[in-house]
Amino acid sequence: MTLTLLMARHGQTDLNTDERWQGRIDMPLNAAGLAQAEQLALALPGGIDALVVSPMLRARQTAEPVALARGLVPRFDADFRERDFGIFEGLTADEAAQQFPELAARNVAYRWDQEPPEAESTRAVVDRVARGLAQLRVMHGGQTVLLVSHGFVVRCLRYLIDGLSDDAFFAAERIPNGSFLIRQLP
Repeated sequence: MTLTLLMARHGQTDLNTDERWQGRIDMPLNAAGLAQAEQLALALPGGIDALVVSPMLRARQTAEPVALARGLVPRFDADFRERDFGIFEGLTADEAAQQFPELAARNVAYRWDQEPPEAESTRAVVDRVARGLAQLRVMHGGQTVLLVSHGFVVRCLRYLIDGLSDDAFFAAERIPNGSFLIRQLP
């Protein structure tokens, strides 16, 4: 039974505006992000059967207008929370380069085989998201599911669903805040 998965990225936060690694910093949406959440609720197609949401505040706030408009009760799933970027969280790329020049020079936040200290590895996040995706398939086969999560999570989902190569994983275009992609999973 085919699962139709709508993968939405949360609305904008102030850390997104400043292009900072947000990771596990649990920021609320800013005014633009709240407007993006309202627009997302209007832009989504009909026929959504289930709403699955990262437990992080910015994802929950993005899902609220959809839940209200569609009469859906969100199910929160920690497998779809954002990646922990460790000591890079809250920093811009320039700040990371100034504070941790050797790590920044190796681009450790965007590699398969390295990560910033105290961060989750890319493979660990992909494995976590794969576990969540497998559960979605079991629970929602034949349904249309809206998943409201994060940019890195959507990157992992595209890797898993679209069969992106390891090299293409980090090169793939980021999904904008408050937007969504649709995939059919057999």
